[in-house]
Formats: sequence, C-alpha cells, structure tokens
Amino acid sequence: MYKKDFIALLNSANIPNFFLLYGAESYQVEFYAKEILKKFNNDNLLSLYYDDYDFSLAISHLSEPSLFANSNLLHIKSDKKIPSKDTKELVSQCQNNPNNIFIFELHEGDEKSLSDIKKHFGLNFVRFFPPSSAIEVNQILSNHAKILGLNIDSQSLLYIYNLQNENLYLSASELNKLATIATKFNLEEIKERVYPLNGIGFDALFDKIISKKSINSDYFEFINDSSFNEIALLNMLFKAFHRLYLIHSSIKTSGKFDPKIVLGYTPPPQILNKLQSQAISIKISQYSQIFKFLNEIEFDLKCKSNIDKECYLLSSLLNLQDILNKNSKF
Repeated sequence: MYKKDFIALLNSANIPNFFLLYGAESYQVEFYAKEILKKFNNDNLLSLYYDDYDFSLAISHLSEPSLFANSNLLHIKSDKKIPSKDTKELVSQCQNNPNNIFIFELHEGDEKSLSDIKKHFGLNFVRFFPPSSAIEVNQILSNHAKILGLNIDSQSLLYIYNLQNENLYLSASELNKLATIATKFNLEEIKERVYPLNGIGFDALFDKIISKKSINSDYFEFINDSSFNEIALLNMLFKAFHRLYLIHSSIKTSGKFDPKIVLGYTPPPQILNKLQSQAISIKISQYSQIFKFLNEIEFDLKCKSNIDKECYLLSSLLNLQDILNKNSKF
C-alpha cells in the first residue's frame, strides 16, 4: 500500500484490525503507528517493545477474552522482524476474531527479508521512505510543528532538517526542544538554538567537496557520531547533486530557473545564489560521471565485506573531487 492510500484509509471508517507499518524512515513509522493506534479502544492494550517481545505473552493477549474491554489490542514495536510463524498466528487470531487488533510497528527497511512476514498481512501494510523532496519534508515537519503549536516557516524547517543530516526523527526532536522555549521562531533565532548533530552539518561538508577544499578533518568530524551511516551519507550526496543537476538543466534550457518549480520552495537569496553558482560550475558530462561513480560506491559498500568502509568512503570522496576538477582525467 502506498503512503497516500494509507492516509486515505486512516481517515476512513474501514481500518483493518491487523496492520504492518515498516521502513527505515523511523519518524514516519512511529508517527503513523501512533495515529492508527488512536483509532482503536486501548482499554486492553498490550505493548511489547524491542527485546520485550514474547510470543507467549502476545498470543495469550489475543486468544483470551478481556474482562474489562470489548477488544484486545496488541502493539509490537521492533527494529527486527519476529519469526514468520509468530506473525502468521497473531494475524490468524485477528482474522478469526474482529475484536482482536494487531499493529506491528517495524523499524526495518530490508524488503527481501520481510517478504515472508508481509504475505501474512495481505494488503494491510505500508512502507515508509525518506522524503523525496523539500516539499514533502516541509509537509511532514510543518505538521509536527503544528501539533506542537509552533510557528516556524519552511526555510527554517529545511535548515533544521539539513543540519540534522536529513533525519526526520532528529529534526522532530529539535522541534520538541524548541517548543519548550517559545511558540514562534525565525531563522536567525533557530541558528542560535539548533546545532549540527556531529559538529559539522552535511551542507558544510558538501560545500567543501564542491569547492575542492580539504575535507579530511571535516569528514572525520562528520562521521564521529553513533548514528552515522555510510549509505545515508551517499543518499544525501545523490540528493544534493541531483538538485544541482536540476538547476543546471533549467538554466541551460531557459536561461534561468524558478526555485519554486525546480526545488519546490524558495531558499534565502544567499543560498539561492550559492546553489546556482555550484550548479553551473559542473558540466553535464561531469554530472553523468558523478552519478555513475556514486552508484559504484554504493555497490561496493553494500557488497564488499572486506573493506574499511569509513576509509573507503573518504577515499571515494577525494576521487569525487577529482571528477569535479574540470581538468581531471579521472
């Protein structure tokens, strides 16, 4: 089920009594799990989180009638799949008794490893992906800010998102902190209160990559965080270069570009000028090389187990700077 179909279902009166929400995008998985749980009577709710999962407790909760409620609600939250036979039995309890409800919140995005579990849920599942555009980021974070009663403009929300290495969960956490201080913030006030996750934000690292400056110290500062993930950094690079490619293409075909159309939002003038300058500094042939090279890096990181990933990635970023050098024969 696509996200838009799930949201439509969530707003209807026909929510199934067993459902799987999964994906590597933790914020949305958690947020919508809470939303779907609100749709049911939680007088007899059993929540099993992570290592607390116990099949005997779960199946007992669904198979025994409640003395105090009309329904039995089971919520399992985990970052790894539970045995397929467990899922099959728990879903079966709900299929045989409409008063049983099972919501499985799974913070895991490996599609192949989850195929056996998904089949037990039939069509009752939704997968969440990281936002694909600035518009989607704004929609998600604006909604979170609205729930908190915060008045923050889209530029400030994107600033927080970029500063937190394009992580929605961490961005939402920053909004939670801001909500304890005041209800309205402008960009300058946010810059005084929100700091990069690991001392240096992705934008600062990317600017140095683009300008072909030394990145060694910045790179090691950037990865010096327990939540650092090589593939996540690659995804950010893909997005950043793709954004520049769209700007370059728009300028080349029409002589200018409308940020609202190309980016989905209008950045502050200084950022807009920087993006245009970066975009046109790269040739179309270089963009092609860059995207091909990033794909090769991703393949190596995912398929080669005998490499030092952090050092390999640094070496790859230095080679990426060689590609950006117009006189390079890389």
